[in-house]
Amino acid sequence: MAATIKTAILSIGNLTAESLPTLRAAFEAVPGVGKIEFSLERSVAVLEFDPAQSHIDDFLRAVLKAGFQVL
Repeated sequence: MAATIKTAILSIGNLTAESLPTLRAAFEAVPGVGKIEFSLERSVAVLEFDPAQSHIDDFLRAVLKAGFQVL
């Protein structure tokens, strides 16, 4: 049986190109995260994840821990 993959879209304050490596590392530290994409124009992170391993709250905490604000 294939794993269920969910998508989370997070609006992140002051998203800049310089902040992407920090945020990518923060998201990659969360179990179950697959693809990570960023849109600087929309100031969002789009994450594909396995809901059996992680939850949206884990991503919110990761953003805050990395020093950014979720809008």
